[in-house]
Parts: sequence; C-alpha cells; structure tokens
Amino acid sequence: MNIVGLNGKIISMGSINMDLVMFMDRFPEPGETVVTDNFSTFPGGKGGNQGVTASVLGGKVKYFGKLGEDAFSLQLKKALNERGVDTASILVDKTSTAGIAIILVNKQSQNLISFTPGANALLTPEEVREHKELFETGAILLSSMEINPETVYESIRIANENGMFIILDPAPAPKEKFPEDIPALVNIIKPNETEASFITGIKVTDFVSAELALKSLSRMGFLYPIITLGEQGSIAYIDGKSVRIPPYKVESIDSTAAGDVFSGALAASLATGGNLEEALNFASIAAALCTTVKGAQSSIPSLAQVRALF
Repeated sequence: MNIVGLNGKIISMGSINMDLVMFMDRFPEPGETVVTDNFSTFPGGKGGNQGVTASVLGGKVKYFGKLGEDAFSLQLKKALNERGVDTASILVDKTSTAGIAIILVNKQSQNLISFTPGANALLTPEEVREHKELFETGAILLSSMEINPETVYESIRIANENGMFIILDPAPAPKEKFPEDIPALVNIIKPNETEASFITGIKVTDFVSAELALKSLSRMGFLYPIITLGEQGSIAYIDGKSVRIPPYKVESIDSTAAGDVFSGALAASLATGGNLEEALNFASIAAALCTTVKGAQSSIPSLAQVRALF
C-alpha cells in the first residue's frame, strides 16, 4: 500500500519527560521495597522518543509541545536539538516543570511506568489553533495520548483539515471513548495489546484475538489499524486484509522505548517514501534493535543499523 503526497516532514506531539530508570531482578510487590544499585536518567516521553526516532531515521521533525524552565526542561530541549529535532515550536510555561517518568525494568526486560506530566499537560486546544501554521499539507502528524486528550483531538482535526497524514499512538489509552469524528480522521492508529484491549473491549493476547480487535478498530472508522504484540511481532489491517509482521529476534535487555521507536520509525519510513508494508517491517527492526540497549532515546538505533537488517 503506497502512501502518496508526503513531503518528508513530521510534527511530533505527545510528551517530553525525564526518565528516572531503575533496573532490578524483579518488581516489588505492594508494600515491598526492592533494592537495586542500577539507576540512570534518560531523556524520554513518548513525544520526545518518537520525534527523535523519526529524526534519526530520516524524517524532518518539528516538536510541538510545552516545557517549563527547570533544569530537566533545559536538558530535554538540548537532547532534542542534538538529535536533529527542531524545537522552535516548543512553548514554555514558567510556572511548571518538565514531565518526570519513573520506570522499573526487570530481568525479563518488562517495564512498569508511572509519570507526572508537568508542563506537557498544559498545552491547550486554543494554543494548537494559534499555531495551526505548523500543520503543513503533506506532512505527518505523529501523536500519542500523554497530553490533554482534547488537545490531541484538536490537533487531529486541524491536521486533517490541512491535508496531513495522521498517526495516533493511543498510549495511554484514553479513559473516555474517542469523539465520534476522530476515528475517520486518523490514517493509522497503533495501540499495543493492552491499549487495543481497553479501546475495543476485546482481550488481546495473540494474533487471533488481535485480528478481532483490528476489525473492531476498522469498524470504528480507523483507516489502517496496527496492533503491536511485543515479542510476537505486530499485525495490521490493510484494505480488508490482516498482515502479520514477524518480530526481529534479538537479545533484549530493555523494552522501555520499543513502542515509541516503532511509531517513530513507521512515520520516518512513510515520510521518506516507504510503502506501508515496508514501513511496518522497517519499524519492527528498529523497535527490536532498541531493546538491546538500555534507556529510551539513548537506545534508538541509527539509520545505518536499521538499513543493514532491512
């Protein structure tokens, strides 16, 4: 499936967080303390991770969001700039801070994540409308749900009006149903199995249940639904047919950013001329490679690394 009319540009929206990461043998039970001496800080947040991935893998990326003036905010903006992301459109709220994510990673490379959004949550639908010139015809809007849902939905509406291609990573899954007009405006929705289960009401555990959820998403109005299934790979629903994308096998040590890298790589491949099937395989390789390195943005593979396996 060829996607025509794209110009290589991507607007990334979502959140920019500083990730505080602890690696441990196992997760603590409620009320239990598990001691570890393996702690690191990494730039992260779904919007930041996806934007940096898309930039590193060939897209021309602008980040549109909001930060504070604290030390973490300054570090995060610098990290985006260093990876080629245009930060001129980041707004500043002097009363707030950067988002902070606390991430626990166990020996199986599974993760538990909790975060406080900080200034990310303060970007408003009104500010989106005030900056609608950012939403260029032929560009891709790549957004997650870590910011105000109404801000995301307004971005989708303006992007659609302006002839953009829209990729929505519904993470975390919205607490309320999508507004009636949104599904038909979104070109690609890319939940993981947990988010797909929440959105559709179908428990997704394997390719069979994922296919049922894909059909449900399609009936809602989403044009190209894709569900990622971790180590099992991913599955897409394209023109009435299910397409399975096998996983690329690696020695995984940290899956923290795998979903974000998949989304960013998918956007970069489409923006630079890849068809949808090619983009899915490109994204699968990039996501697998990122799990072989600790951290979020620090784990994003280079374009050369992905191409060597593509």
